[in-house]
Amino acid sequence: MKYPAHIYATALAKAIAAAPSEKAEQIAKNFISLVQRNGDASSLRKILEETSRYVRRDSGIRKVTIESARELSAQNKKEIAKFVKPGDIVVENINPELVAGVRVIIDDELQLDETLKGKLDKIFSDIQN
Repeated sequence: MKYPAHIYATALAKAIAAAPSEKAEQIAKNFISLVQRNGDASSLRKILEETSRYVRRDSGIRKVTIESARELSAQNKKEIAKFVKPGDIVVENINPELVAGVRVIIDDELQLDETLKGKLDKIFSDIQN
C-alpha cells in the first residue's frame, strides 16, 4: 500500500465532513479514483471499514456485535439492551461454532467471550502451557 488504511480513512472522513452533503458522492468517486491510481484498490474494503470506525468514534456511536450459536431469546435481547446506548449500531450474528453462550464485540475491538467454545479454548490453552 502506498499509504496505510488509517491515513486514507482519516482523509476521506474529514473530506466528507467538511464538504456540503451534495458534494459527498463526488468526493467518494474522486477518493476511489485516487486509491486505484495509487494501486491500493485491493485494500478498499479495509479503508472503508476504517473510515466507518473513524466516523462512528467521532460521533460517539458504537458498533456492538453480538454473536451466539443460536437465535437470541427475547430475555437475552432485553439483557443486552441494558448496556446498548441509543444510537449504537447493533449487529447480531449466528455462529454455530460457538456451541453455546454469547460473544459481545464493541467497535471491533473490546470483546467479552462467554461462549462454550471460548471457555474450552482457554482450558486447552492452559493445559498446553
